[in-house]
Amino acid sequence: MRVTRCPRCLAEDIAADAHPARVLDNGVVRRLFVCRNCYRPADLEFRIASETAGVPYDPLPIRETLRSLRDFYLERFSERRDPDLLVDDGEREAMLAPIRAALADIERRLAIAPLEESAGDDTS
Repeated sequence: MRVTRCPRCLAEDIAADAHPARVLDNGVVRRLFVCRNCYRPADLEFRIASETAGVPYDPLPIRETLRSLRDFYLERFSERRDPDLLVDDGEREAMLAPIRAALADIERRLAIAPLEESAGDDTS
């Protein structure tokens, strides 16, 4: 079974607790997922690199980021469900439980409809 390490610190398994981040690689913005401890430093590094390179800093679009995070978790989930992975059922369920919880949280957030601005506010 593959352990998905944080690409920034290489210390954390982010299979069920990933956070979206970006890096500026030779002027090209690349998206990646990092651990909880690396999220804020990675964002700060990206802001500084963007400012230095003259690339406009735009916040990550929330819904697009949630969809990519869902895809990341689904990939980890399918890796651990693979029948060729030689672990017993109890161990497999223990590995899947945190990923299943993370997926449920992402699905809950995606199910929330975006707010639409009303044409006229009648609060009187």
